[in-house]
Parts: sequence; structure tokens; C-alpha cells
Amino acid sequence: MKVKNQKESKRSEFRKNKITEHPAYIFAKIGNKYKYIGLTHADITDGVRNIKLDKNPNPTDKSTAYAKPKTDKARTNDFKQKEKTWKFSKSDKEKINKIIKK
Repeated sequence: MKVKNQKESKRSEFRKNKITEHPAYIFAKIGNKYKYIGLTHADITDGVRNIKLDKNPNPTDKSTAYAKPKTDKARTNDFKQKEKTWKFSKSDKEKINKIIKK
């Protein structure tokens, strides 16, 4: 049964998808779903140009990171534990906030 009017609770965390192992920035939780922005090393995903980040949020990865230009939703149990040491640079946080506000 679908529950209507579930509250959105804000989040600010990184997690990896259990199946694809791709990292995601999770910015909200609604019921048993997360709203997130996918992160990748590819400049183009499914024919869509990704947004280049100034600094990789993973401190152990020095390669170029990109954020997908659209938000997505997935079940909470599709993701692993939080990546505690990951964070966005100040300039990247502004780029991410623009994607969230779209």
C-alpha cells in the first residue's frame, strides 16, 4: 500500500550502490527511498554530458569525477553503508546544489 504525504528528510551523505558499486550523493530520504545524484568517472553517460567536479569527493581517488546532471530515486536497501571520509569541495557543493534545485 502506498503511503501519501510522506515527509522528506534532508541528508548529506555518500553511499555506493550495492549492485553497480557506483557512488552516489544522497541528499534526501522519503519513506524507504533515497533521492540522489550519481557520481562517475565518465564525462558522458547514456548520451548525456556529466558535470565535471573540481575535486574528487573520494579522498583516495585522484582521477577526475563527474556528477550526473539529473537527480534519481532508489530504495534505501539498494545502497551500502555511508562513506564517512568523502566530501565535496566548496565549489563542487555549489554545482551539486544547482542540480538539486532543478
